[in-house]
Amino acid sequence: MTDSTPARHLADAVQAIDAQFGEGYAREHPDLVASLVQSATIEAAVATGYGAHQEALAAAHRISAEMGETILKLKPRIFG
Repeated sequence: MTDSTPARHLADAVQAIDAQFGEGYAREHPDLVASLVQSATIEAAVATGYGAHQEALAAAHRISAEMGETILKLKPRIFG
């Protein structure tokens, strides 16, 4: 699992900005750093939400299949 803490996002943003525009550029442009940190945080939240959605969907499929199997087993008892 990757580290998605705000401190990690900050460090990554500063490193990426300085790598792209030169050493110290991030320090001189905190608005750029802030926007990259915000973007990374949003991306991490979306990924977390997507993962939770996938887990819920898998559980729903599993429950649906189990219910179908149970109904088929009970069908003769109910309808003769």
